[in-house]
Amino acid sequence: MASTYKRGKIWWIKYHVKGSRVQRSLHTTDERVAKTRRSKLEYDLATNGLIMPSETPLVLFLEDYCRHLKTIRTLKSYKNDVSYLRTFFGPVCQALLPGNTCNTSKTIRKEEPRLQEPLKGRHVRVGLLEEITSEMISRFITRRVREDGISPKTANRQREVLHRMFAYALRERDYRGPDGMRCNPASNVERRHENAPNIRFLTIDEITKELDALKDYTTLHTIVATLIYAGLRRSEALWLTVDDVDLDKRLVYVRAKLVNGEYWQPKTKRNRTVPISSALHEILARYNPERQGPWFFPSTRGFRWDPDNFSQDLREINHSCDLDWSSLDFRHTFGSHLAQKGESLYKIAELMGNSPEICRRHYAALVPEKMHDVVEFESGTSGKNEKTVGMLQQILHRLGDSNPDDAQPRLRIVKSHG
Repeated sequence: MASTYKRGKIWWIKYHVKGSRVQRSLHTTDERVAKTRRSKLEYDLATNGLIMPSETPLVLFLEDYCRHLKTIRTLKSYKNDVSYLRTFFGPVCQALLPGNTCNTSKTIRKEEPRLQEPLKGRHVRVGLLEEITSEMISRFITRRVREDGISPKTANRQREVLHRMFAYALRERDYRGPDGMRCNPASNVERRHENAPNIRFLTIDEITKELDALKDYTTLHTIVATLIYAGLRRSEALWLTVDDVDLDKRLVYVRAKLVNGEYWQPKTKRNRTVPISSALHEILARYNPERQGPWFFPSTRGFRWDPDNFSQDLREINHSCDLDWSSLDFRHTFGSHLAQKGESLYKIAELMGNSPEICRRHYAALVPEKMHDVVEFESGTSGKNEKTVGMLQQILHRLGDSNPDDAQPRLRIVKSHG
């Protein structure tokens, strides 16, 4: 009824429940223990003592889970999670339809996104949540890495979203897998090694080239200048209202707000204020679009710009000019240039709305070198010590010249080991 086999040094067991094959680890390297556990499982199968799997209709579960996500995640985080769920399952329910953010307000005025479905026909198709296995998740992620070239970070993010979904099912739906066990299938999917972050940023000449390429597109030009010179995130810039930009005080307020029934807050859930530099102030002072609503950067239709549409428009213009910079590159430009100036990572973190640890990981390598003397070994002499020794030798020489009849001055150079 059941058979055991080894994966590396670990014993696994294989059997069938309701016609479905089940494979799971016995969590032992001892063959005798594995045989004992197999015998117990065979007895449970023969006497119907084995706990049966739950049966959770996938579509109803996803609708419920998305409603739950809406209550605990920011709008941006919620949309990101839904995007990963849509990538895996496809638009199988109302909550996973492209462009649907589960808002109940009918007065929200924003530009409608231009939708695409690049993974059509490649989604995981199941009827019950319990039909999803670790192997299915692993194969899906591996295929995306191989065929779509997604990064290890994106692959791990897909795994994390599914892991969080199954954790909710275990907690709220008494989820039990095909083997009747309360375990999370995503836990057995191996995380991929993420490389050190590759931070791209524009040089001064490249900033000039980018802004020149957008000079005929006033709003795009001004948004990109704001991303570069103020370090804002894309959504932070597109959510700016007229009241958030104070040219007299030269300040940009990145803060939570409720506009037309839609609530938004910064990614880190912390408001901050960013000073407007001279270069940015000159650009913002010239910017005077026709506005019909509260948005500081209205779309061509006068509504709040959809982030994906904004990026698509920017990408098309940049492509025509042989440029490939993105909104994230513009934001990194702000942090990178401040780091190269020698500004503290704490100040950069405060201005960009990040944690100091994230700024250290991104920009520490760009901080000017200031510790050359630290790497000198004790047997050697640093430049500063050489200068000190020279000064003391000059003092001794002058004392000797001023007292030719006296005995040799009782001064000597003492090398500090502190």
